[in-house]
Amino acid sequence: MKLRIQACSIRLRLKQSEVLALVEGGEVVETCPTLPVALRYALRPDAGVTDLSAEFDGGRLTVRIPAQWLIGWDGDERVGFESNGLLIEKDFKCALPAGPADNEDCYENPVACG
Repeated sequence: MKLRIQACSIRLRLKQSEVLALVEGGEVVETCPTLPVALRYALRPDAGVTDLSAEFDGGRLTVRIPAQWLIGWDGDERVGFESNGLLIEKDFKCALPAGPADNEDCYENPVACG
């Protein structure tokens, strides 16, 4: 899962296996081992919320997404979800990747596939 923070927005991009994990009810967690304290960030489906929300506590950013939004997302055309300055989206292959790992497990890029 990639994290991008810009001004008043947070964007999470997910690979295919991560989208599948969410659809199946699992949480996706990453750790950026910065010094002196690691930053942990997570995306969690939640049947008790009706919109995207985020909280930061103890060096961990947790974004919650309504579980009902995720139904079928792994196999449909929806790119992602946006609300409250939060954007959750499928990660597409780069047209010019920096290295082979950049496109590993990513979705086919609809622009590149023409």
